[in-house]
Amino acid sequence: MQIIQISTYGFDSRYPSRPEFVLARTLAAQGHTVHAIEYWHDRTQPQIELHSPRLTIYRCRTFGFASYDLWRLAGALPQPDIIHVHHLRHLLAYQAQLHWRGKIPMVLTPHGILHDGDLVVDREQPLDNPLTPEKLYMDRSSLWNSLLAGKHPRRTFRNFFIHAPLLRYNGIFALSNHEKSIIHTLGFPAEQISIIPNSIVLTQYQTPPPIQRANHPTLIFIGQLVPRKGWDILVDALPTIKNTIADIRVVIVTHNTSQLDALEARASALGVRDVIDIRTKVDEATKVLLLESAHLLVAPSRYEGFGIPPIEAMAAGCAVVTTDCAAGNEIVTDMQTGLLTRYNDPADLAAQILVLLQNEQLRAELVTRGKTHVHATYDPDVVAQTTLDAYQSHISRFQRAAVL
Repeated sequence: MQIIQISTYGFDSRYPSRPEFVLARTLAAQGHTVHAIEYWHDRTQPQIELHSPRLTIYRCRTFGFASYDLWRLAGALPQPDIIHVHHLRHLLAYQAQLHWRGKIPMVLTPHGILHDGDLVVDREQPLDNPLTPEKLYMDRSSLWNSLLAGKHPRRTFRNFFIHAPLLRYNGIFALSNHEKSIIHTLGFPAEQISIIPNSIVLTQYQTPPPIQRANHPTLIFIGQLVPRKGWDILVDALPTIKNTIADIRVVIVTHNTSQLDALEARASALGVRDVIDIRTKVDEATKVLLLESAHLLVAPSRYEGFGIPPIEAMAAGCAVVTTDCAAGNEIVTDMQTGLLTRYNDPADLAAQILVLLQNEQLRAELVTRGKTHVHATYDPDVVAQTTLDAYQSHISRFQRAAVL
């Protein structure tokens, strides 16, 4: 199959775990030809990169919502069987539809519909308020009405170019049932929305024998220091945990330090700064070691479009506690593959963490079932086959419609 995948920053070899890159590599390894297109945001990288015999990466310069490089590629690349766009807020998506819509079936993976600041009141806590679909300009009528109402022209056109492609795809691959329901409420036919999760490279977690867990009871948090990830909920839960387990240790792995000062101040005020180890520069190999040595991954998120750390933790044999909200509660099944806690509730988070730290048998059972679940669900070959089946379904539907 000839496949074009279009992302924002998804095909950077320095970040091999990005889901669209994993998918592209897996499809190429299975014998399909993949042309991967992304922004040319780092000019130290080549504009055209032959990553493997069947995977070529093309990087496009952008000027606003237009790219001469994409125009050129559209005429030069072999005709694909399908085009797969990643991310809703994408500078190249509207132009890609101008090139290929009606000629080639096109599908979208939004990668977290509630990351869209036009659809939600607060991107960091999107579930706390009703959605605002009226602020999405998805057709020319809403575009012109907004301009006539005196809305800022540049912001209005940007809104339109981002959102107009949404309802024009032949299919959408939602990462969760929650995401599917939201996309359907925006007007996309439910029967054309498939649930296809991201794939995770799991082979790095299979090195025997299992690494010995840390001597001290150890929690690990992996994520940005932003409210959406719930780092403050974890910090607020720590006094209760520390009062029960005095030698508790918490490793926080983050590349985003925007709220680091706030974290340290909050932890110091609560008397728990001494149990926290903050790591801001962690490569993939070190992350694997940290997951394999920790007893418990804590993901107290207020929203996740998908949620990779809980899957990586289960693969590493590390038990998981996460929030009972989208999309963590679709990755983790309570009392089966992990524990779910009440939304935005430090007391319940502390209680569930203590349950797992003090019940080794339950923790071992969750770990065993979690490993089985992630390998059956998120393995790259499994997800690639699901994706290929969906591709073929949309190609067949497109061909039938063309005949009619």
